[in-house]
Amino acid sequence: MLRRRQARASLLDFTTYTKPDYQVNWHHRVLCEYLDKFVSGEIRRLMVFAPPRHGKSELVSRRLPAYIHGRFPDVPIIACSYSASLAHNMNRDVQRIIRSLEYQKLFPETQLFGSNVRTVADDTYLRNCDQFEIVGHRGVYVCAGVNGPITGKGFDYGIIDDPIKNEEEAYSKTVREKIWNWWGSTFYTRAEESAAILLTMTRWHRDDLAGRIEREALEHGDWTIIRFPAVVGGDVAAYDPRGPGEALWPGKYDQAALEDIHDTVGPTKWAAMYQQEPRAEGGSEWPEACFGPEIWFDEWPTDLYLKAAALDPSKGKGDKWGDYSAFVWGGVDPEGTLWIDADLANDRNCSVMVDQALDLQRRFHPDWFAVETNMFQELIADDMIAKSMQQNIDVPVAKIVNKANKKVRIRRLTPWLMQRKIRFKGGSKGAKMLVEQLQDFPNGDHDDGPDALEMLYHALYVARNGTSYDGLGDRLPGMGV
Repeated sequence: MLRRRQARASLLDFTTYTKPDYQVNWHHRVLCEYLDKFVSGEIRRLMVFAPPRHGKSELVSRRLPAYIHGRFPDVPIIACSYSASLAHNMNRDVQRIIRSLEYQKLFPETQLFGSNVRTVADDTYLRNCDQFEIVGHRGVYVCAGVNGPITGKGFDYGIIDDPIKNEEEAYSKTVREKIWNWWGSTFYTRAEESAAILLTMTRWHRDDLAGRIEREALEHGDWTIIRFPAVVGGDVAAYDPRGPGEALWPGKYDQAALEDIHDTVGPTKWAAMYQQEPRAEGGSEWPEACFGPEIWFDEWPTDLYLKAAALDPSKGKGDKWGDYSAFVWGGVDPEGTLWIDADLANDRNCSVMVDQALDLQRRFHPDWFAVETNMFQELIADDMIAKSMQQNIDVPVAKIVNKANKKVRIRRLTPWLMQRKIRFKGGSKGAKMLVEQLQDFPNGDHDDGPDALEMLYHALYVARNGTSYDGLGDRLPGMGV
């Protein structure tokens, strides 16, 4: 990344100088501190979640690009939003900032071409609603809507501000998948080797772009994530000076105003848009208190006396497109607590599932390995047995034909969850997805993870009692539930 040195001033100082009427709250100061680290390269991947109308776009999409081009007039920037028209509006705002007298006093080297018409002369530069170039430098600003044309261009700084337009798009699996494909195949491929990427948005859905990236970040740990809930709930971030129940920006939205918003938009939209904690529409089976920070563990206990694994292969008749094949494995300690990890994916064929099942048997050594065999899945169980014999691996497969309704079976997990008797592997993408599906049950898009977790319970029942089980039986004796 090529960057020219300029006299350094903080983004917040720059903002208040070029926009004297900007109202600064504590969260703007915190955000600017992280954005300064983003500009300097100390943070290369940053996500910022904040409620609507709380000042994030003014800093991220207007002041920040102008500030970057002032300090580094040779760098390329690509900025995207949910629509081309919104991206064009941001472009025009950035140009107005750069052309202001205050800006020119700070950064006289950063100039825009004086015409909106492109010519073939050597001394002219692009300047229109799609992009502009910095006169005398290699810097360029390109804007586009999500899924818009940015191919053929690269960036040192990539900014995505609100890639989802509204609730209808957020709850459309087709739209979410389209945005995810655009992220991986178009936007991310435009990044230079040491590029910095910033995603800021109001959350709508657990499976939105931010939710998927956050799950990926669990494996790689390369994203810094900043959340600003409208009202402080349970855990408080170290950068958040508030106490429980305090409003984010009382000078603009005090507690009474936020209560009115909550009553107007309802609990689902409030949780997602204002608290940055999206959940399934229509409520969930178990209260959020069942999924507090205490459910996560770092290291496996050494005293698990009974272990099991389960595979829900998915892709059977009636399965929804995009459902996951779910591996869940874990064990029970002497106190009756269940310790769990998981691996959920929607791109595994049968051969891959069999190979991963055998690998899990080698690593974890479960006493039983449950596999649903209602339909074609019996072939997977038979392949596991045949291949395990070829490789001399003892896989204690428990074929499960589930006769009870899936939701009825998954509800059998209630005693474990309500009594806080399940722990999930921290830092595991699959465990996080499993917990999210539990939080959204029965109204979420997917329930493959909870289904596999219930089958693991099934396998433990078989291992404990040496008997068959169809999902309609009694509680597992001696297991603390």
